[in-house]
Amino acid sequence: MPAHIKDSPIVSVKTVTMVPTNKVASLPIVQSVVIAFDASTGSPVALLDGSRLTAIRTAAGGGVSVDLLSRQDSTALAVMGSGTQAKAGIEAVCSVRNISKIQVFSPTQENAEKLAEEASRTRRCPSIEVVADPDTAVRNADIVWTATDSAEPTFSRESLKHGTHAVGIGSFRPSMIEIEPSLFTSASIFVDQLDACWAEAGEVIAARSQGLISPNDVEELGNVILGRTQGRTSSDEITIFKSVGIAAQDAVATQLALSAAKELGVGTQASL
Repeated sequence: MPAHIKDSPIVSVKTVTMVPTNKVASLPIVQSVVIAFDASTGSPVALLDGSRLTAIRTAAGGGVSVDLLSRQDSTALAVMGSGTQAKAGIEAVCSVRNISKIQVFSPTQENAEKLAEEASRTRRCPSIEVVADPDTAVRNADIVWTATDSAEPTFSRESLKHGTHAVGIGSFRPSMIEIEPSLFTSASIFVDQLDACWAEAGEVIAARSQGLISPNDVEELGNVILGRTQGRTSSDEITIFKSVGIAAQDAVATQLALSAAKELGVGTQASL
């Protein structure tokens, strides 16, 4: 995933591997590295942990959607999943809303309990409850964050109450679906990048193939940020933000990480 932001001194190239069988060996399913190059000379500048960078930038995008689209009085968060993106999502949501209640569901309860223990130690986050039923968490939530590799909806349409904001982070292939496609007919839909989601996001593809949505029903979050389109229009509106991740996020995150590393004097020098 190569990218360059105009006037940036850095070009970033992210390489990702995905090995589903790694789960059996307790290894990460998705692994990644980012190489940063000097935009003027093409010389390699840095090698970064792409998995961590991806988690941060993906959660940041979802966090922006929460800040712009969720109700200001949102206090309850439901999380589907227990991996890196789930933890990063908790941190992002707690950074922009005064969250007092978090409930987590994962098919693997042990992983959910581990996430709850780790995330509860994070600044700004309250204690976290692990639940056995995803719909229970969603019914209690003002914000729902899905971060799974599920091929089926992670919660029922009926459990999502009016006024909720849902963030879909996990699915990035046509075969992956976290949010019930029929929900799109009763929600305002926002995405990180329209073409990417139209081609890669399973929920969006399913809703489109079923004739439930057209491109005119979907807005890019960037247009809300720039004031070109309106976000939430009422307190009982359901809003959905679907993200598949785009290379521009990697480029910005890489530059910020390198600037911070230089300022803090961290990192390891190496000669190639």
